[in-house]
Amino acid sequence: MKDFHEDEERFGVPSENMNAALRRQSGSAHRRRPWHTKVPTRNEVLRLPREELTALLVAWMEHSPVEIIPSAAQIQLVIEVLLARPDAPTLEPLVSMCRNYTNAA
Repeated sequence: MKDFHEDEERFGVPSENMNAALRRQSGSAHRRRPWHTKVPTRNEVLRLPREELTALLVAWMEHSPVEIIPSAAQIQLVIEVLLARPDAPTLEPLVSMCRNYTNAA
């Protein structure tokens, strides 16, 4: 049976890490650009429009503080959710980007 909270799960990123990332962002006023501190939920990866999801995933992979930078295993889970979407064939560029990340990580 599917866990009720599974859709809101953030690919294994602990809430403590999310809080630490938020603290890091608030303490880094000297940075030109703020850190990206949003980790998508499984539900967001399953339902967000392609453009919005692409921006969210790029920000998570490329602009996150160290506490929440995704591992290759986490992005592999993202790929699995992407491939389960009804519009999966149209997401091939996004899936390829994620696969490239997992090979580089």
